[in-house]
Order: sequence, then structure tokens, then C-alpha cells
Amino acid sequence: MCLLAFAAESPFVGTWKLNPEKSKLSNAPTVQNATYRIEAEGNGLKIAYDGPNADGQMVSGTFTSSLDGTPAKISGSASSMVDTVTLTRVDDHTLTGKALKGDKTILTDRRVVSNGGKTLTVTRSGTNSKGEEFRATFVYDKQ
Repeated sequence: MCLLAFAAESPFVGTWKLNPEKSKLSNAPTVQNATYRIEAEGNGLKIAYDGPNADGQMVSGTFTSSLDGTPAKISGSASSMVDTVTLTRVDDHTLTGKALKGDKTILTDRRVVSNGGKTLTVTRSGTNSKGEEFRATFVYDKQ
């Protein structure tokens, strides 16, 4: 019941647009445009993403996560680099995640919604298709 209440009242729900001026990238392509659309779905969240992948190519992807670390299959063009995504609820404002291709972890992240609910910060690290490591902090504004 607690997870159901989380999904229905989750501060993650909404449309989030990237704020490139506040985002920081290390060994990652410059990002100017990305959007998350997040909806409550059962005991978890349905997440749609439009923006660049780790190589800077524009992709889109959708998945539904139960927020308990169970792998969720991703659909859309993002599935060319990532098969599954896991999200785990840490607390009401924090999720941790992994994106995998087969058994290989491509990236890990921590997603935090500010106490006021207006900012989503995604701290991410991983490896692009060339095997190069990257780190990024993406800041999104709620629309």
C-alpha cells in the first residue's frame, strides 16, 4: 500500500525539461534538449524520455518501473543501447537506477526531486558505446 501511495502522490510525476545552463557534463556530449514525462502507473511510475543517449544521439524510450529494482523492458529507439532499466525507491524524493544492455550495466544514476518539487536532478555515470566513461549532472525544471 505504501508504494501505491508513493506513485499516486509522487513528486516525480509531471513533465520535466532539461535546464542546460545548470547541467554539468564530464566527458559527455553537450545536451541542450531533453524531456521526461512521468506518470503514476499502478504501484510505480511510467517514464518516457526524449533526448540524447550517452553518445549524444537523440533517442526516445518508455518503460514502467515498479520502483523495487525489478528490471523493466524499455521500448523505443533508446532500446538500441539499453534493454532494461531498474529503479529503486530510496525515499519519497529519491530514486536510484541502472540501465543495462544484456547483463552489462551501461549507466547508473540517482534521481532527486527538490523539496519544493520544482527541480529534478539526475546524477549519472556510465560508459558510452566506445567504452569511454562519462559523468553528468542533469538538472530538469518541472513544467
